[in-house]
Amino acid sequence: MVQKSINELTVLARKYHQAGDVEQAEFLYREILEIQPNNISVLNSLGNILQAKGNLSESADCYQKAIRLNPNYAGSYYNLGRILQDKGELDNAAECYYKTIESDPDFAGSYNDLGNILRKKEKLDEAVKCFRKAIERAPEFSGAYYNLAQVLSDLKQFDEAISCYQKTLQTDPTNAHAYYNLGNVFYHKGNLNDAIYYYQKALSLKTNFFEAYNALGNTFSEAGRLKEAVESYTCSLQINPDFIDALCNLGKTLTDQGKLDYAESCYKLALENKQDFAVCYSNLLLVMLYNLRYDPKSIFLEHLNFAKLFEYPLCFTILPHTNDRMLRRRLKIGYISPDFKKHSVARFIEPVLMAHNRKYFEIFCYSLVSAEDEVTERLQGYADHWRTVTEMSDENTAELIRNDSIDILVDLAGHTSGNRLLVFARKPAPVQITWIGYPATTGLSAMDYKIVDSYTDPSGITEEFYTEKLLRMPESFLCYLPDRESPEVGTLPALTSGHITFGSFNNFAKVSPEVIELWTQILKTVSDSRLILKAKGFSDNPTRNYVFDIFAQKGIPAWQISLLPLEPSTRGHLNTYKHIDIGLDTFPYNGTTTTCEALWMGVPVITLAGNTHASRVGMSLLSNVGLPELVAGRPDEYVKIAVDLARDLNRLQSLRERLRDMMAHSPLTDAPRFVSNLENCYCTIWEKWCQS
Repeated sequence: MVQKSINELTVLARKYHQAGDVEQAEFLYREILEIQPNNISVLNSLGNILQAKGNLSESADCYQKAIRLNPNYAGSYYNLGRILQDKGELDNAAECYYKTIESDPDFAGSYNDLGNILRKKEKLDEAVKCFRKAIERAPEFSGAYYNLAQVLSDLKQFDEAISCYQKTLQTDPTNAHAYYNLGNVFYHKGNLNDAIYYYQKALSLKTNFFEAYNALGNTFSEAGRLKEAVESYTCSLQINPDFIDALCNLGKTLTDQGKLDYAESCYKLALENKQDFAVCYSNLLLVMLYNLRYDPKSIFLEHLNFAKLFEYPLCFTILPHTNDRMLRRRLKIGYISPDFKKHSVARFIEPVLMAHNRKYFEIFCYSLVSAEDEVTERLQGYADHWRTVTEMSDENTAELIRNDSIDILVDLAGHTSGNRLLVFARKPAPVQITWIGYPATTGLSAMDYKIVDSYTDPSGITEEFYTEKLLRMPESFLCYLPDRESPEVGTLPALTSGHITFGSFNNFAKVSPEVIELWTQILKTVSDSRLILKAKGFSDNPTRNYVFDIFAQKGIPAWQISLLPLEPSTRGHLNTYKHIDIGLDTFPYNGTTTTCEALWMGVPVITLAGNTHASRVGMSLLSNVGLPELVAGRPDEYVKIAVDLARDLNRLQSLRERLRDMMAHSPLTDAPRFVSNLENCYCTIWEKWCQS
């Protein structure tokens, strides 16, 4: 009679449970357990209800009791694993999933959740195996396809990831997150139009999807559609005003539009709401370098504050280095960069990787590239060891570098986009250097040196604004590799156009109000002259109109200004220099790649030297190529040099004919000579560390 009552209660409890009346179901399950405390099935069911209600402790007790009664009860192992996973006890949760699989090898859910844990622990290959096993056992398991797609994306196996997301959508066509992640895959592949389509599809299914609006903004920004990017970020923030990532990204797009004060406001507001947002702080530091209203000391102090917030808490985790202190041995050099791809930094690191003496130096590259390209593939061939660490945490990346026993670790990004300065803050290598990517200090005490030269950083002038010791190269602080497919230098455009055309292809954020003032003076002085600017945002009409308005307010009509969007092909981009007679550098943040490109294409560049590294790069480039007379020391001198050169067509024609040869025979492009000097520096600082 009692047994019949138990069965009836159990059937009734399950009916309530299935109908969603969990309160009544819980009451009946407890009634049953009062009579039959060892009823494994009911213990598991009660545990499920308690877990759903958030009563994790009592829920876990139910599962553990069921397991003690039947150590082979797969369901309770699995459910206990879910609780432990939610609590962040990943190792214990994984052990439960392994027990589940041991008891029931066809339990697809356990393979799936174990795969998620392995992904979090960055064991991606093992995670892939788990998701594949889940799908083998449940071919319509939409969640397993979705999770497999995510880890394949982590591994940059984008084509198979796309296939898995599409299979997810076959069984779950309203899955907005699958569309969103498809957008992410296409974004990383560089297929921006496809990415936009899938983000918009996700938003059509989930109108409050603020992360998708943010990603859509990133894609519009990458495509140069800056107005639409701003609108997307604004939508994201209207839905979730606390979504600081969108606020930071809005700041980056405003920077690209040249609206530096608005960008700075975004960064500061973001940091007020999220003080541990290192990426945003780096963006703020970079935008300060563009702005003449900040003096070198103020900029330096802000970098020190970055270190106080983000580096200091990590100082106590640094372990002693056990590298072999032998002086005459093959040194392990590590380079870290998000720009091992078609990027300006690659133009300066490729000749170094090509020319390194492998007898004495073993080269490691730690790549942070999301979308690899033909440049990435080429650079991989120059490295002895290539490590892709894009999806690795700072902590795990630092551990990998330490395990590789790197002797000298070189940062190529500074505070620019995609940097991993918090890897350097963990001091994984005994000697650490910053170089190329950023024209100021990192602010980190863990960064030992910065590579400069006597032009960018004359002795006794800039040392006080660095936490790093300065390594002055004997000639240039960098070496440029001209593009293999560079077009021939054209004839001087003024000879056929009948007027002088000035040009600057720098990021428009570098075009400060002070720059525009001097350019205006030049355009007004050189009659019938033109100015061609090229930048990311100039495919965007609102940005173009904004720039035209700035010049119009200075009395420069639109017919004197040409605004060109970025050219996707390198050859097409370089061909644009055939329309330029004289290049005009920006300040206080000089051009680097743009100046080298101009010189290579026969275009002389006028620069204004300041009192910081960022404002003296042009001086270094021009001095090394043999044109120090094009370096101005004062604003009025900058205007005079430009005007005088514009009035001397014979000299311009001569420079047009000679510049490529001058550059080809200068320290700027002599990779063996440069790398020999660089390796001598490496040996010197290694010897200092060994003797310390």
